[in-house]
Amino acid sequence: MKLLIICAIFASFRTLAAISIPVPLPQPGRDDFYTPTPGFEETEPGTLLKIRPTPRPVRNLLFFHVPLENSWQLLVRSCDSFGKPNAIVTTVLVPPDADKHKIVSYHPFEESTALKCAPSYNFQVGTPPFGNVVTQDPRGLGVGGQAGHAVLDSLRGVLHSGEITGVSPDAKAVLWGYSGGSIASSWAAAMQPDYAPELSDNIIGAAMGGTVTNLTAALEATDKTILSGIIPLALNGFANEYPWVREELDLEVDPKKKASFQRGVQKCLLPAATHFRGKKILGANNDKKAFFPNGWSMLRGSVFSPLLLRNSLVDYDYSEEAVDEVHVPKVPVFMYHGRLDRIVPAKDTNKLYDKWCANGIDSLEYSESLTSGHVLEACQGANAAWTWIRQRFEGRLPVQGCSRTTRLTNLKYHGSTKSSRDYYDGLAKDKSFAQMSAAFQ
Repeated sequence: MKLLIICAIFASFRTLAAISIPVPLPQPGRDDFYTPTPGFEETEPGTLLKIRPTPRPVRNLLFFHVPLENSWQLLVRSCDSFGKPNAIVTTVLVPPDADKHKIVSYHPFEESTALKCAPSYNFQVGTPPFGNVVTQDPRGLGVGGQAGHAVLDSLRGVLHSGEITGVSPDAKAVLWGYSGGSIASSWAAAMQPDYAPELSDNIIGAAMGGTVTNLTAALEATDKTILSGIIPLALNGFANEYPWVREELDLEVDPKKKASFQRGVQKCLLPAATHFRGKKILGANNDKKAFFPNGWSMLRGSVFSPLLLRNSLVDYDYSEEAVDEVHVPKVPVFMYHGRLDRIVPAKDTNKLYDKWCANGIDSLEYSESLTSGHVLEACQGANAAWTWIRQRFEGRLPVQGCSRTTRLTNLKYHGSTKSSRDYYDGLAKDKSFAQMSAAFQ
């Protein structure tokens, strides 16, 4: 099945390494394309502001080794968590003979908001992301409202780009994200009924794995580990969206570690992971070993606490009387998770499943693997997600109401093909994934 795949992306492990290329490609901070034209604030969300072919050809993509016929960058009008105008860059990747009526909006995990880490840039320097893709660049890890707006406005822009990209304005779309990318997928699904009701005719499902519903739990799980770098990147992401958070971070960081913290948060995920590897980021009782000696008190304080609640889908009121722009998704949802996940504990994903089910979601399927952790499930669970997505495009009916299934592995997901199982199992056994999975569930 040939699809046009649109990734509103927070790119994967492999999008982040520094690559030597023959001719320098201007980084986003030095590329005028990333700057919206004056007066863009007066346009509607989803307005296509600029479009161009990617300055460099996009190379092979990790999950689907499909050659690309075309690749485009779109600058699209969106808005932040407060409804204030901003602009996002979306990358449209078109395989040969792509079906102009099918879109996958895929959101892998890019935890850094540094412009040099933007997927729209890194696609072109040769590092493969987790899919054939349309992507929007991240602005703040953990900031659900902004991420949801960006995904939906990205789709709006792409659906209006048909004269150049060939995408049909009537195209059907499925959202898909894992780990940090699940934030974008889940929030877009929950915000769509209020923020982009016209996309009800286009979005036919949302798949999300390793779903982040409790950012505090994820930070606690990764502190003092090989993934400690996620914490500073998350804190910096909040500061990008909420200016008063920057003041709080400057006040709370250990002065002797401030320069190191600031250098680290300007890095992409893998370099940041190396920079902060094994370090204690959040301390208690004035712990001088930590970057933030009273970091846990800081998160429980008046600055962070309401923001963490605001950015947790579990803590929303989904009753009919609620006036928030966040709702139980109207589109079919597929969730998948590894029970051994120590980065994003499954118990928090279970709470979101229970809450959406208790509030009458029309279709929610949850497939839990008994044998995988966070890293392994990124590959093995993709077999289940891709199968579910394929079934949506084939017009098969999703589950009615709520259905939760526990499997030995999501390689055994019903309806998956042998070629799909073999492919994703092979990815899971790739040396780099195997090492990461062994080091951290």
